[in-house]
Amino acid sequence: MHDSDAVVPAEADTDPPLVRRRQAVWRCYRDDRAAAGAALAAKAREEFGDHGELWYAEACCLERVGRFIDADQAFRRANRAGRFPIALPCRVSWRRFQRAVDAAIAALPDPLRDAFAETTLVLADYAEPSLLADAEEPELFGLFEGPVRSERDHGGISPRIHLWRRAHEHGCGSVRELDAEVRQTLWHELGHYLGYDEDELDALGRG
Repeated sequence: MHDSDAVVPAEADTDPPLVRRRQAVWRCYRDDRAAAGAALAAKAREEFGDHGELWYAEACCLERVGRFIDADQAFRRANRAGRFPIALPCRVSWRRFQRAVDAAIAALPDPLRDAFAETTLVLADYAEPSLLADAEEPELFGLFEGPVRSERDHGGISPRIHLWRRAHEHGCGSVRELDAEVRQTLWHELGHYLGYDEDELDALGRG
């Protein structure tokens, strides 16, 4: 499997005790144990105070369990935090996310369009925990799963490209930025299917 860029803040607190707490929260989030993650984040805030990274991780966990009002409040607290504030996520409806994906597909050049027709596109809000088992970060924009084109067995597993809405929301500050990121992620994952190396992926606009 090949992953696209991870969703991470531009700058992170490197204090070891806080890093351990933060990693524990995100591990719960990634493993679809978001309720436990939210509780861990709230407890960590009692120790570390008004910290944007902890508010943000808690917000993502609350969002994942459907507590959207609480999540939005926590995102705002993360944005206003006295230490390591984090920008608010971009919000798009599922239909708007699909439109961004459709636009990215329509913009594919012919070689990538042909390759895309050979893959299965999977859209979801969140990645299944098994897909992130080898990832170092709690979220990815997208992921390619399956054999590369040169090794494909037409009787075997279909190559899949995964794109995740919530990760794009969390990693983008505007709808325009989200549209661009969806396009770059799709192109990047198609590049993995074609067996491109990092230099060739750079030529697609994202290495």
